[in-house]
Amino acid sequence: MFNFSKSKKQNEDLKTVTLKLSGLHCTSCATNIDLTLEDTPGISSSDTNYQKSEAKITFDPVKTDLDSIRKIITDLGYQSE
Repeated sequence: MFNFSKSKKQNEDLKTVTLKLSGLHCTSCATNIDLTLEDTPGISSSDTNYQKSEAKITFDPVKTDLDSIRKIITDLGYQSE
């Protein structure tokens, strides 16, 4: 009844990266990163783990790139590797 083949194709085109972060002081920092990134066109999800100091980000490389993602994180006051 439903045709999800287009969604599946779109998901195959997405990239996922895990960035090591520094400058996180609390879980609110992680939430701030996630909410900002997820409001960015081309980024479908962001899962920042405060305890591990890392963010797992899924994005469409046609709409955004890793340098742009890193700039957003830097503009928020954090660093990424």
